[in-house]
Amino acid sequence: MLGGGITRTMGLDGAGVDQLLRVNLVTASGELLRVDSKSHPDLWYAIRGAAPNFGIVTSALVKAYPVPPSQNIAWQGAVTFSDDKLEALIEAIYNLKLEPTMEIDFLFSTSGPPLNKPTITAIPFFVGNASEGEKAFAPILEVGPTSNEATEIPYDHWGDFAISFCVKGQRKPAYGASVGRQGLNPAAWRAIYNEFGAFVAAYPEAAGSSVLAEYYSLQKAVAIGNATSSYPFRDVPIHVVTIPVYSDSKLDVAANAFGSRVRDLLWSADGLNRNST
Repeated sequence: MLGGGITRTMGLDGAGVDQLLRVNLVTASGELLRVDSKSHPDLWYAIRGAAPNFGIVTSALVKAYPVPPSQNIAWQGAVTFSDDKLEALIEAIYNLKLEPTMEIDFLFSTSGPPLNKPTITAIPFFVGNASEGEKAFAPILEVGPTSNEATEIPYDHWGDFAISFCVKGQRKPAYGASVGRQGLNPAAWRAIYNEFGAFVAAYPEAAGSSVLAEYYSLQKAVAIGNATSSYPFRDVPIHVVTIPVYSDSKLDVAANAFGSRVRDLLWSADGLNRNST
């Protein structure tokens, strides 16, 4: 949260740093400070986006948004596509009208052993019910998925799909890149998919690897504005992480080279004038 706080409801509520009302912070000299917009305003601006440089936050007062359980649902889930649909999927995501209630991820992973076949999965997210979600993401569904597991999910399970990324163990040299909407370039993503396929084919023991892209609506975060905090990337909508997963350190060189190549492909197409990671 203190580094910015990317959330699936950024379009509705803003970034994570926008949810803070007050923090208790210990400085490098050992002084305990209560920091908010009126007490230590310069420090309040700085810690919301760059907190580790200024002290250790020991507690915080954070906004809450009461919602009745019956309304606290989202439509989300895995929607898979054959590899010949990749360009059409990327183009559909590029053209998608991303409303504040929407977010979409897409993922390259594998089918697992013995074939380790590369797979393409979109994960649409919509705050609301299934019929509204299907309507909002109709351009994605019209591409023609091979399967659709999207369903209504209560708030306390919105993040379940990400559990597999947090399993302890193995080597995971992650390479991140944050890009603009221009980063949704079909040719670039075909090249990334080919790099991914070549990597897992050459190193079957790395079949648990993945490339994950997350595309966020930013309306509220952008409206709040950069002047309110030190977090500088409110207008950057797409965050990508390449995660080679393996056990043998002998793969380190190949895994890091793969992650670096993917990041270079993203930066070559992102349309930004600066590193926004």
